[in-house]
Amino acid sequence: MSAVPSKNKRARTASAAVTAARTVVQILTVTGRRFTLDGLREKLREFYAEEGRVEIRAAASLSAVQLLSALLELNETLAAAGLQIRVVNGLVSLGTTRIEEPRLSEYLARETPSQGAAGDITPSMMEILACIAFKQPVSHAEIERVFGGVDKRALVVRLREMGLVEDFAGPDGRLQFATTALFLERFSLTSLDELRTLPQHGQEPS
Repeated sequence: MSAVPSKNKRARTASAAVTAARTVVQILTVTGRRFTLDGLREKLREFYAEEGRVEIRAAASLSAVQLLSALLELNETLAAAGLQIRVVNGLVSLGTTRIEEPRLSEYLARETPSQGAAGDITPSMMEILACIAFKQPVSHAEIERVFGGVDKRALVVRLREMGLVEDFAGPDGRLQFATTALFLERFSLTSLDELRTLPQHGQEPS
């Protein structure tokens, strides 16, 4: 007799996971923001806690582990559309999978809203950019090791906003960074083979 309720509970959890994952993708797509898992769970409670349908209402009570699992499972489907859900430093965001086509990467870099505010590259940013350029793909942890354990995340974020750096999930699931087609254009390079000509240690690019 107990097997039926247990089976129904599993079905409700599975349905709730689908609802939650779909809702999170819609939130991330429309807002363009990053959320903590707890923040997303709060949104799910806000939207579905009073839902009449029990299978939908269950989305409001998913644990952080259940929600994270649902999001990561959805990545298999999203990858077919060139998208992926990322969870970095406790923040959930929606981005693209790694862009392999140089012309597409260059176009998207130009169309990025923040690109217009690129401005000058500071000496500190140049050091980080040089590290990424010569060691790519490289993770946050590897960058920090190069700089003696100093956290450089804010500078990496700024370089990404400028369109000079892109991030993607590496084979081990860690976030990794590489330079973009715009980086080559910005420094008048035709390929990464010319990186030895990149100005370093705070020198301004020619």
